[in-house]
Amino acid sequence: MKYIYGPVPSRRLGRSLGIDPIPSKTCNFQCIYCQIGKTTFFTNERRNYYPKEDIIAEMREAIEQNEKKIDYITFVGSGEPTLYKDLEKLILKAKELSKNPVCVITNGALLYNSEVSKALMLADVVLPSLDAGDSQLFIKINRPHPSLKYNDIIQGIIEFKRKFKGKLWLEIMIIKGVNDSNENLLKIKEKIDLIKPDRIDINVPTRPPTENWVKIPDKSIIPLVKAIFGDIYDITFPEKGNFDFYSLDFEKEVLSIIERHPMRQDQIIETFSTENFNQKEILKRLKALEYRKRIQRIIYNNEIFWKLDI
Repeated sequence: MKYIYGPVPSRRLGRSLGIDPIPSKTCNFQCIYCQIGKTTFFTNERRNYYPKEDIIAEMREAIEQNEKKIDYITFVGSGEPTLYKDLEKLILKAKELSKNPVCVITNGALLYNSEVSKALMLADVVLPSLDAGDSQLFIKINRPHPSLKYNDIIQGIIEFKRKFKGKLWLEIMIIKGVNDSNENLLKIKEKIDLIKPDRIDINVPTRPPTENWVKIPDKSIIPLVKAIFGDIYDITFPEKGNFDFYSLDFEKEVLSIIERHPMRQDQIIETFSTENFNQKEILKRLKALEYRKRIQRIIYNNEIFWKLDI
C-alpha cells in the first residue's frame, strides 16, 4: 500500500494503523531530531498532495483486513499530516469505516488555522508537539517555515484545547544540552500551564536523528521533568512488537515501513521471520538493499537501525 502502513506497535497507542497522506519529508518544520531525515519539501502550503479517493480506497481495504487487530487509526507518517487540505474528509471517512478511535499526530504548527482546527475537532485524540518554551529555542530545535510564528502556534494550541471534546496529549522531546536545563524546562512548563493538556508525553530521541549531534539526555532527566512538570507519561523507552505487512515481497514491505519509521534490526528480524525465511536470509536481503543504496545501516545508542539511504 502507498498511503497506509501497519498496524505498527506504538508506545502510546498499542496497535496503530498509520495513514500517511503526505509525500515523504514534506513538512513545515525541519526538526533537528526528526527520525525520517532532512525535510526535502519545506512548505507551509496546504493542498491535496495525493488524490483523496486513492487514500480512502486503501483505508477501506486496510481497515477491513485489520479491524480486529488495531487499537487506533492514526494520521501520521513521513510528513506533517495537517498540510493535507482535505484532512477533515479523510478523518470523517475513517470514522465511518471503523469504530476504532482516530488519532492525529502533528507538530501543532497549524492549529491556529481555522480549517485545520475544524478538521482535528473530529479526532478522538490529538498529539501536538512542544519542544521549546520560547521562540529562540523553537527556531533552534524545530527550524520552522518562515511564515510560522511561535506565539501564533502556542495560542493556536491553547484555543484548540479549550474547544476540543477529545483528548489532547502534548509530546515534548527532550534533547541533551539543548532544552534539558532547569531554565528551559521551566519555560516549557509555563506554556503547559496555559495549554492545560490532558496528558504530557515525555520523549527522547530513541531513533537516529537528522542531526548526528542530537543526543539522548542523562537518565536523571526524568526525575527532574517530573519535579517540574508534575504528572507525566514516560515514552522514552523503545517500542516493542512486530509490524504487519501486506505482501510477501520483503523489499517492498521493509521499504514501506522504514520510509516512515526507521526500524531496529531486531524488529525487522522479529517482523519478517517465518519458518522458511530465517534471520540469515533477512540479514542477507538487508545487506543487498544496502549495497544498492536503498537503505543504510546506522549504529545509534548501541543499537543497529535501518533507515532509507538519503
